[in-house]
Amino acid sequence: MPRLKYVLPVFLFGVSLFLGHPSYGFPTSPSAWTNSQWEARCAKVRTTFNPDSPLSNTRLSLNTQDPRFVDFLYWVWANKITEHQVEQVGGTEWDGPTNGVIFHWAPGSRWEMHTVVPFKHAIHHIAEEHNWVDTMFSDFFDQYKKSTGVSIAQRLSADKAPTWAMFLKHIGGPESPYYRYVFHQESFIDTKNKKVIMVGGQGVEFHYSYDRYMHEVKEVLTDCKAFQFFQLYDHYGQGFASKLGWAGQPLPFTDKQQSQTGLTNSNK
Repeated sequence: MPRLKYVLPVFLFGVSLFLGHPSYGFPTSPSAWTNSQWEARCAKVRTTFNPDSPLSNTRLSLNTQDPRFVDFLYWVWANKITEHQVEQVGGTEWDGPTNGVIFHWAPGSRWEMHTVVPFKHAIHHIAEEHNWVDTMFSDFFDQYKKSTGVSIAQRLSADKAPTWAMFLKHIGGPESPYYRYVFHQESFIDTKNKKVIMVGGQGVEFHYSYDRYMHEVKEVLTDCKAFQFFQLYDHYGQGFASKLGWAGQPLPFTDKQQSQTGLTNSNK
């Protein structure tokens, strides 16, 4: 029986929420805006999305049925808003919380932030959604037992080596070659099947439904923090982020290269 069933109760610490909790006191780059800075910038913004009231900075209310949605996906991707990496337990080169896994979002951007994700969700995310197996990290697992291609959830435990904390330090520590390499990021938006294709280093590819992807987006964005998207959409119109050549510029792509981007050629 997989070890994961025994590991999870140790890690829960009474936390039952699926999503992480924003922690704006965590160290971020000088580029990152605080909540008050975001609110000061979006307070007077009025768009077709919010013609009569301020944009909320407590939630993202844009949904998958909104005609703006596909452009929103490409805008998020272009701004690298959902790109994230995991840090070692307690933080990488800073003294952080130890009651969950720290996710570092959109480093170096205005949206940069950290969240603390309950161990249960984090284990599901990196072991099951990503299908990480021990042979992908044999430099770590072979120290204890030769890697055979089983899920990392079967190799790790709470308190007996190799532990989850040891593994997270291995991939998320300051000297780790994996720290940026296993960065989670988009590679393709499949508008036909309503999926976002993600990659995460080590030959990993995984697919998110639009709804699942929006769970990631909502970790970082609120309506207020997306105010520039709403402004751009109103100024340029539908397709500004998702259609190639909408401005009439020449396109260097062949049909094959175009299909690899997921973008629509509006000149056809």
